[in-house]
Amino acid sequence: MWRHITRRQVIRNLGVGSIGLAVLAACGETKEEEPTTAQAAPAAQPAPAAAAPTAAPQAGSVSISYVSDHISGPRGSAMKWGLAEFAKFRPNILLRFVPQPADFIDSFAIQMAAGSQADVAMLGDGLLGTFAADGGYVQINDVIGKHPDWDVNNYYFCPDTYTANFDHNQSQGQLPPAVIEGPQFGAPFQGAVAGIVLNLTLGEQAGIEFPSEDWTYAGDFLESAKKATDPEKDLWGTWARQDFEFQWSEMALGYGANAVRNAEDTELTIFDNGGDQGLQFGTDLIHKQNVSFPVGDSKQLAGEFGNPFAAGTVWSWLSGRVYSTGFAIPRIKDRFKWSLGPQPSGPIGRPAHEFEDQPNLITNGSARNGTVEEATDFMVFMSGPMYQTRVTIDRGHLSPYKAVLETADALAAPPEGMKWLKVYADRPDKVHRMMMIPSTDEFYKFRSDIDKAYTGDSTPAEAIEAAKNSARVILAGQHDQLNFMREYFSLPRV
Repeated sequence: MWRHITRRQVIRNLGVGSIGLAVLAACGETKEEEPTTAQAAPAAQPAPAAAAPTAAPQAGSVSISYVSDHISGPRGSAMKWGLAEFAKFRPNILLRFVPQPADFIDSFAIQMAAGSQADVAMLGDGLLGTFAADGGYVQINDVIGKHPDWDVNNYYFCPDTYTANFDHNQSQGQLPPAVIEGPQFGAPFQGAVAGIVLNLTLGEQAGIEFPSEDWTYAGDFLESAKKATDPEKDLWGTWARQDFEFQWSEMALGYGANAVRNAEDTELTIFDNGGDQGLQFGTDLIHKQNVSFPVGDSKQLAGEFGNPFAAGTVWSWLSGRVYSTGFAIPRIKDRFKWSLGPQPSGPIGRPAHEFEDQPNLITNGSARNGTVEEATDFMVFMSGPMYQTRVTIDRGHLSPYKAVLETADALAAPPEGMKWLKVYADRPDKVHRMMMIPSTDEFYKFRSDIDKAYTGDSTPAEAIEAAKNSARVILAGQHDQLNFMREYFSLPRV
């Protein structure tokens, strides 16, 4: 697969000097739970905080193409609706939607080499860094800045996914930028954030009260998990899962870690400043506290419902399910009541949330086709209030358009407690994954070392040492390419 070779090898093998590559694995979806069709949703209405897109007729018709894997489940429902609505607003832009399977990377790379790639592509959040310095995308600051429906203040900002920031603020103890800035090649589209879902019915049966905002991992969270646990009945207080993005990184951050890497992009730092204790706590939920089942039991407990939480056997799940509840609603139905809730805090006294965004990016194909403005027009529509309001109804992902999270559709149950989604997203100290390196896919292989601590094949301390060594070697191997990228964007070498 292309993801296992370097950027230079890809370019050399394809025989081209500029290339883009898409990773369409949707954030937060797991092997335990495949997407399913969400409950029928009513037609979305524009968010009251913003008007419908402003018509901008142009002479003649222009064709553009768009590639995405939003073809099924709640994400597919929103996409089908959105494409139909865009056709009404921009009848002069003939949009060709190209659905792609999860393993399309090879075929898409060939399309890039042949010059037949889509004008707009929904890409993985780490692919900007891989190919931006090779001209794989079009910088659109001037074009999007003039668009009547674009205002950077309307969006939650995740640096280094569609803008080149090389943001290391949190590594240095500072807040990440809150407003979109920097060289821009795309726009926010599919947001994601960590949080917690709670089985209220199971909690009531165990005598557990809904948590307060100041509850802690080692305090009320753990005590409540113990109350809910009854192994003989296959009932568990929580699901301790080897999930870096939406579980154990939050615990590490809650126990004191600042960021994933250091400012020089040479070391893994998620286990520094107390972060190691967060991982210890997470694995202890299985191996010491016995409030979570062994990793290998997950599929058995999931049964026909996709995962153990949807099956009703788990009281609490720290996960990304909070932003993609549309996948769980048709599985859970009315079998039990469930809710989002406040994220527990660690010893540092604040909850920690990871935030992500899989953007739409403008590929270099649009420059070759002369369709940059039309491609940007479509991309702004997909980021805007009309489409993103529909997202809050189907609930396949988090809307990065702030205002729609306050609408009645966004707050309606099920599940209960949808207000917490905005609380998570509004936190100024939420952490992003620092994706502006040559190959994030290669870098995050260090997670396989941590998996062994969850399965019990190594201690957390051993797993951390192995992960740090793995990350150090991987980052060293990317050092020259990283400096090539930094120089391209007029930044000093590291």
